[in-house]
Amino acid sequence: TPTRPRTIGQTAPTTRDPKSPMSIADERYVRLTTRTADGRPKHVPVWITAVGRDQVGFTTGSDSWKVRRIRRNPQVQIQASDTGGTIVNGSTPRTGTARLGDADELAAVRTAIRRKYGFGVVVVWFMGAIGRLAGRGAAADCALVITLD
Repeated sequence: TPTRPRTIGQTAPTTRDPKSPMSIADERYVRLTTRTADGRPKHVPVWITAVGRDQVGFTTGSDSWKVRRIRRNPQVQIQASDTGGTIVNGSTPRTGTARLGDADELAAVRTAIRRKYGFGVVVVWFMGAIGRLAGRGAAADCALVITLD
């Protein structure tokens, strides 16, 4: 398949019109920054997808630290990154307000993530299942929706 020029970051190969300008939702990975109770930033790379006008979303476990921090302070920042959360040179941070999505939004985000990331979702699901069997982590049973500023 032909490859299109990359503007910033690593985009999923079939999720956008190559002639349209990049948006944060086109990035393959973004670094999510949340704040601890004492205000320290915490960063974690996540997959992300568009879920509406000026909204992006991702799935995670409802008992994850990022969910706990967002419940306390919903102000977040996202920025294009690599798989390890290292910021992509030349990318621009975006701020927004995060919230836990409802059941319909969880289903929509899961579908959009599967469409965007394809087989990678199966691999991550399988690795997560192994981790859960070993007593580590919970299933991605929660959608976080970020309304961008």
